[in-house]
Amino acid sequence: MIAIDFDGTLVDSYTIIPIIYKKFQEDYKLPEGFVDAMLCFEDIWDFFGIFERKRWIKYVFKDGESLWEDYWKIREENQVMLPGTIEFLKSVKKEYNLYLVSSVDDTEDIKIRRIKSSGLQVYFKDIIIYGTEDFPTILDAIKYLMEEEKKLIYIDDKNTNISKLLDLKNIKLIKRIFYPPFPFKLAWRYPNVEVEYITNLLEILPYLNV
Repeated sequence: MIAIDFDGTLVDSYTIIPIIYKKFQEDYKLPEGFVDAMLCFEDIWDFFGIFERKRWIKYVFKDGESLWEDYWKIREENQVMLPGTIEFLKSVKKEYNLYLVSSVDDTEDIKIRRIKSSGLQVYFKDIIIYGTEDFPTILDAIKYLMEEEKKLIYIDDKNTNISKLLDLKNIKLIKRIFYPPFPFKLAWRYPNVEVEYITNLLEILPYLNV
């Protein structure tokens, strides 16, 4: 069984983020430095696993509700496939059960919508969204999958996510090297994780013998 993260592992939906905030800055006539400040917010909250923008955007905007809806709409429309994604999924789909495991985007529906917009849902046996009532954490999601099959390969771009799974047995953890346009890239650099690192999903194929 192979479980794979979505953002930063299969698709790049991060590169557009500075452009989104630049648009908001211009539309709402916000002060210089706004974009840098918001990228710091993104960086810090990702590190602490707070993925719901609506929880903190209200401190910046009075009309935060419509703003975060625009945020996700623009991010969805501009997400792009990372190199090797389709080739990898096509290669392993017949030999392995594939699961998409990803964090919530403000709501579970938004994340599901973004996944379906990418068209990648066709490759997966199931989609598991954590940060929800059913699966509060990534550890809950992975443990649930391992009830079905005892051995699992998990691929993610964030050190913070991988670090939460290090104590599990019968799991091979792989880090897809990807860094977003954030100032410190905290969740992608810390804590240090001693796992296999790859720059392209296709690098895993020889290991899988497919």
